[in-house]
Amino acid sequence: MPTDIKMRAEIRRFDPAVDTEPRYETFEVEGQDNWRILDVIRSIYDRQAGDLAYQFACRVGRCGTCAVKVNGVPVLACQERCKPEMKIEPLTPFPVLRDLVVDRSEIEARYEQHAYAPQRATEYAGGPEPIDVKHAEHLCHMGSCLACMVCVSGCPAVEERAFDGPAFMLKLRHMAEHPADTGNRLEQAIDAGMLECFGCDLWICARNCARRT
Repeated sequence: MPTDIKMRAEIRRFDPAVDTEPRYETFEVEGQDNWRILDVIRSIYDRQAGDLAYQFACRVGRCGTCAVKVNGVPVLACQERCKPEMKIEPLTPFPVLRDLVVDRSEIEARYEQHAYAPQRATEYAGGPEPIDVKHAEHLCHMGSCLACMVCVSGCPAVEERAFDGPAFMLKLRHMAEHPADTGNRLEQAIDAGMLECFGCDLWICARNCARRT
């Protein structure tokens, strides 16, 4: 059975339209030990700070829009369990629109730039195309990334070098293994900073995250 607990959440607040610098506000929250971070944020919004900006959609780890940093670690707020002490911040290194909401326009532009759709040698004839079942399952796992950017936010190379990050590398790997794609995905990956990767296996985390969805 869930147990009632008290939590302290320190949330980074920043509205570029009116604030010159970010600030932190601390909230005391009464909840249950099975709450997720998103439950804590929603409780604060409902009962203490109705002007708090945050984002979510599905609440079941499918949309990726609720991603934030908690105690310095990027997480999906709807999946991460609450803690007695929490410092909740927006994902880095993305521009902040307000409070915990980041501007995803650069992310969307990067996806468009990489053209994550099969680049065919001949025009698509229409209709289903035969594919090995095991290979199709493999591609489905690789292609189910949420684009939540948790792995990109946690990537040490992104912070220091010209590197798009593991989510984009995973998608390029997905297209490289797609039987209908003839694009030079390796060249794209190199242009996107693949050689700047530290090799910390974070891209494997992104791949495993995709497998859980």
